[in-house]
Amino acid sequence: MGKLLEIEYEKIFRPETMASLKGKSGESLKQMLGNKSLMQTIMRSSELIPEIIEAESSYHTTLEGIAVDMVTQAYPIIDYANIRIDAKIVTMGDIQIPPPSEDPTSPDFGEGDPDLMKAKRRIINGVTQGASIRGAFAFYLFKEYLDLLDDTLVAKYGEILKLSFGVYDSEEAIAMILAMIAQNQNMPGGESQMEYDEENDQFVIKAKAICFPMLVHEIVKGLYEIVGTQGFGKDKEQNKAVIGAVDKLSNEPRDFQYGKFIYDALNNLYGESNINDARVRELFFTEVYKLDEEEFVNFIENLINNKLTTIQKQWAVGEMKAIEKDLKKDDTGLSGLDEVKKRKKLAGLIKENNYDFNLKDAKDPNAVFGLFRYSDDERAYFQDVINLLTGRSDFNKKLPNYNLTDLVKKLNDNIKPDELWQALSRAYKRGILPVKSANILFDKLY
Repeated sequence: MGKLLEIEYEKIFRPETMASLKGKSGESLKQMLGNKSLMQTIMRSSELIPEIIEAESSYHTTLEGIAVDMVTQAYPIIDYANIRIDAKIVTMGDIQIPPPSEDPTSPDFGEGDPDLMKAKRRIINGVTQGASIRGAFAFYLFKEYLDLLDDTLVAKYGEILKLSFGVYDSEEAIAMILAMIAQNQNMPGGESQMEYDEENDQFVIKAKAICFPMLVHEIVKGLYEIVGTQGFGKDKEQNKAVIGAVDKLSNEPRDFQYGKFIYDALNNLYGESNINDARVRELFFTEVYKLDEEEFVNFIENLINNKLTTIQKQWAVGEMKAIEKDLKKDDTGLSGLDEVKKRKKLAGLIKENNYDFNLKDAKDPNAVFGLFRYSDDERAYFQDVINLLTGRSDFNKKLPNYNLTDLVKKLNDNIKPDELWQALSRAYKRGILPVKSANILFDKLY
């Protein structure tokens, strides 16, 4: 790693890593903006934003509620960690433009390597921004609800997010944005911060934005800012020095540009683990963030280049399995029940002291699917799930050979994206499909 002056990614990563990141950025630019020029992108954005704001004007409270509910469902770690969300749709005038930040006059980095500390913080910031971009598109899962408000919104949401985030893959746009930041003329569409409420012993995400999709983006960013706190050490003065040196508005464009691919690499590592508890993802991220600075940078760089060592792979898999095991201990308390009753209770299909079925209260989709192996009575329900997802019945015979993740991958190869979006949305809202399986599709499409 080169000596860091302004903690640029080119100084953190090797040339081959930067070539990979830039190549992905070029592909992303085509996917997000197509053949639009920067001027066309700006003009179209300036048309869309007022249209969205006008369409949402009568539904702020409803959309704020949907945003909170959507992110809470998409990221079960929020409930598990008792994180509170305060989300508001506001006017542009209510969004504060952060003043330019400056390095502390006498930063105290302690005995650690300042360059490595700053590099680690910069990468974590990039992951936070990347996660917030990917998470913003989760509104597709709530298309049916949003269509009830205005059936033009979802298409506009998708377009504005592509335009807003696609510009960060354009060198011309980044140069313009950096010039605006230098003159304190940038106009953000939202802001978020995380706080710790000592009285109630919980983290709080405070997010506000000018429209619904940006609000979702800000909430997810707030969540990952909480996750990012695990990258700090115990020395408060050292942490302040790192934040002062790294957390600058001028660093955000490149964090947006490259961070989404670093997040993708971490998320894909979780996705390949065959662990279906979505809480494991964020908890695994915190374990990665706890690695010492040099080990962390090396792990991330190898991950981006798909060159994790055997030891690194074993460590990652071992950490995720250990997290999953600990979560199961927290969730169950099922000693003394036979296997069928354990699965039924896990699924939320039975009451605490009553083993009658209660399909409407099902909580754990995997446990519901697992009942298929133990009870013929669930075959009709199982068939209904498959019909819901595919519109045909042949998967009923094949499904025992696939876990749910493999099934979604297979469906993605056989069903048109629009049809699968609708099916996933219905299944997800009914509690049939876990978040991870739905995310596999979105990760491929975005």
